[in-house]
Amino acid sequence: MFLYIGLHTTISIAQSDETPAYRYKIDYNIPESPAFAVLDANPTTVLRASTPQEVIAHLASDFLSGNDISPGLALDFNPYFTFGGRLESISDYRKNYWKRVLANLQVSAATINSQAFPDDLLFSGGIRAVLFDAKDMLYDTQLAEDIDEALLPSEDQEPTPFQDNEQGTIVENTKLVTAYNNAKARYRKTAGGSLAIGYAIAGRAKNNSFQTDSIVTYRHQAWLAGQYDLGRSQLSLNGMLMYRYDQIIENTDENGWISGLSLRRYGEKLILSAELYHDSISESINFGGYAEAYLLPNITVFVAIKNETNPITGAEETLIKPGIKWNLSQTKK
Repeated sequence: MFLYIGLHTTISIAQSDETPAYRYKIDYNIPESPAFAVLDANPTTVLRASTPQEVIAHLASDFLSGNDISPGLALDFNPYFTFGGRLESISDYRKNYWKRVLANLQVSAATINSQAFPDDLLFSGGIRAVLFDAKDMLYDTQLAEDIDEALLPSEDQEPTPFQDNEQGTIVENTKLVTAYNNAKARYRKTAGGSLAIGYAIAGRAKNNSFQTDSIVTYRHQAWLAGQYDLGRSQLSLNGMLMYRYDQIIENTDENGWISGLSLRRYGEKLILSAELYHDSISESINFGGYAEAYLLPNITVFVAIKNETNPITGAEETLIKPGIKWNLSQTKK
């Protein structure tokens, strides 16, 4: 989830501030990768509907019951800001729905080695749009006021120093750190819902060859995900409905629905969740547990334990899925 303030913000006295635009982010509750989702490489099946960060790298592995390892890498980014998009003001963001959708658009690409296709390289791409998010930090007026107080001087103070370089990095500011810690605490304890849609496609490069006749697509999926955070209990209820078209076994088409619910508990440094979902293609009901820890700046460590049905063999498997999310977006210092 990110907050982007433009040249002429309309909040408080900052509307006369002519300094370059800076990005402010709350590195918390980062959604899953759409490209990993279509490869079944995400630690969870039930996807979140929260707003994304600007650039995130996902590193993940599957440790199957037979101790085989399937490593993977995904990169998610926001094309609007990555390719030079800007917001004139916070008011512009709030009033212009389509610009808000673009600001929260997530494009994703991934690759993974899979034990299901040991001689092939799997790759995928996806896109995800947040239709609305009641807990979007750009609507947090208290955060905006705290940022003003942290960055703008009082009458008897010198201006708060900042580093004006190409990266737009803000130097260390204790008031700013406090502002974001308080915003993160409000996020965990505020009620509100969000809704997101996505689409992804997966393919295989046979024998790791990217020649035209060696590349085939084998899966398409589209989904709708929603969540509602209950507030002071710091609990979140998440739901997802996904349509999937599969051709994992050549010349055999299968399609169906994957639907599920998850319950998430927000902590200051730890997010815990449990999920239950139904796959109509394999006619199975599966479950899993998940933990996500915020231990280092820009780094989120996660691990999941899941019961899944192998799409090739139909066998039930217990998987451990560890990995990290690395926030490559510009962050405050």
